[in-house]
Amino acid sequence: MIGMKGFDQSAGRRNLLMVLWCVGILFVGVSIGTAIQTGRRSAFMIPVIAIGISILIAVFATHRNFFYATTFATVPMTSLMIPGVKLPLNEVMLTSALLLAISQNPGNLRRLPIFAKVTAGLLLGMMIISAALANGFDLPTTKRLGHMALFCGLYLAIAAGLFPLRSIQKGLLVGISVASAFGVIYLIAGIAPKGYSGRLTGLFFGDPNPAALMILALGMLSIEIIPSGGRRISVIALLCVPFLLTQSRGALIGLGFCVAWWFLGRRLKPGAGLALLGVTVGIVSVLKETVQNIGVFSSRSGSDILRGAILSRSFESARKNFWFGDGPGFNVLSVFSQYDYFFHNSYLAVISEGGVVSAIAVVTLLIMTLIRMIALPATLRNPWFEMALISILVIAFHLGEVLLDLPAAIVVGFCLYWIDRPETRPSQPIRPSNRLTGPTRQVNWPRVAPVP
Repeated sequence: MIGMKGFDQSAGRRNLLMVLWCVGILFVGVSIGTAIQTGRRSAFMIPVIAIGISILIAVFATHRNFFYATTFATVPMTSLMIPGVKLPLNEVMLTSALLLAISQNPGNLRRLPIFAKVTAGLLLGMMIISAALANGFDLPTTKRLGHMALFCGLYLAIAAGLFPLRSIQKGLLVGISVASAFGVIYLIAGIAPKGYSGRLTGLFFGDPNPAALMILALGMLSIEIIPSGGRRISVIALLCVPFLLTQSRGALIGLGFCVAWWFLGRRLKPGAGLALLGVTVGIVSVLKETVQNIGVFSSRSGSDILRGAILSRSFESARKNFWFGDGPGFNVLSVFSQYDYFFHNSYLAVISEGGVVSAIAVVTLLIMTLIRMIALPATLRNPWFEMALISILVIAFHLGEVLLDLPAAIVVGFCLYWIDRPETRPSQPIRPSNRLTGPTRQVNWPRVAPVP
């Protein structure tokens, strides 16, 4: 494009473009949210799509990293749907970003751990088998299989280095901040779009519990781009406000695990750290019963009775079709013979959806990634990524859509990328050659940090 090089080098124009990008994202989100609330989606479909496409084209033409940041900024905005087709906006945008990254970097791939590739193939294969044996390949099942393919492709692509990680982190932080700001504004105004009165949801977060998961896990993942010191502490304090306003007890337990890991687990050797994590997992249910009648949770006894009934039905559903599940997209339980509710345990939800083999594949992926992370030398470990992964594992006991959701894929992808950096690879001794013919070839081996 004529003049694009000079345009890209102009700091003033780049800043102006960033402002226009933020304004455009907010405008598109507000338009879609208003359309959803008023029920007149068709009236907003054409202008919103046209404006969104124009903004993305302008951003991509100027700087590709802005495009990736934009797509990942929509990850926390789970309530935004594309009018007419009923597809989540964040999944559509991430799919386009994934296809672009693959097409632009066909040969620029990092090596991936074998367990990451095996679990991806096993999960997709079992979900397809479950769909064939259960409800066939109808439209909801096909959409869910597409989500599974995006889940696997996303963490593999991030681990392979196809995305600019700092751009992703900036986008996630912007998305969390924007969604949280609207949540606080709606809460102050007394607006409860999803019926959660007194709890943070807002325009972009669809539910307070997933909102807390997004703020905690993705916040941990992206906080390292903020310089350490007072600025980082200020950002953490600001994120704590919407996190606490969600009043999510499962997420609070996840936060407790992260705090314990920060002070104790990250300083222990891998075996001791896993032992500490296992013991703490064993008391999660007791801790939950202890805090359920404290402070703001004192009026939630009816909710706990309902959760108990949902958990009982979840076990029944998991036992019913233990090996192959009830097919992708099966995530609704009939409770009290007249109401339908989502699962409140992601481990049981995966078994009910794709069978025990699918659950083993997902859990193996997460546990192996965590083991590889904490087995790194102390000077090379990343406690922020470790805590993000631990929060996924813990909150999955209390929410139904965690293990196979987009935040889990993004966290796993970042952790796998961190594991296979050049300085974390085993050292390889240089063997002297007996050949005397031809010039000597110099080999640049990756540097390895000394083991403390």
